[in-house]
Amino acid sequence: MSNKTSTTSTGYSNLEGKSQDEILVDMNGKQVPLSKISKPHAVVLPQDHQGNLDAKSFPGVEPEAQQKEDIKAFDQAILEPGKHGQKFDAASFPPVEPEAQKREEELEAARRKEN
Repeated sequence: MSNKTSTTSTGYSNLEGKSQDEILVDMNGKQVPLSKISKPHAVVLPQDHQGNLDAKSFPGVEPEAQQKEDIKAFDQAILEPGKHGQKFDAASFPPVEPEAQKREEELEAARRKEN
């Protein structure tokens, strides 16, 4: 006895009264219950349905998504430094670090002693 469903009118006569789990469909030589392949595509809501949506109740961006956005922004800043980079004033930096300046003075003094 074959449980294959067909499009002919004679194929539907043996399906009456059966549930979707009892109806087997032949898919590429494999018997699959109809309930596995026939799922509803939309939820049917009553006409008077009012959604309870409040924009303030939604959480912010998830941490993983925020991290991906931060990495993307960082990569863009590296690839286009003039466009997205942080603006700073070069004159606000000291000309030489104090430790380096002290070391240069010591080396200069040592050179003067040798000559």
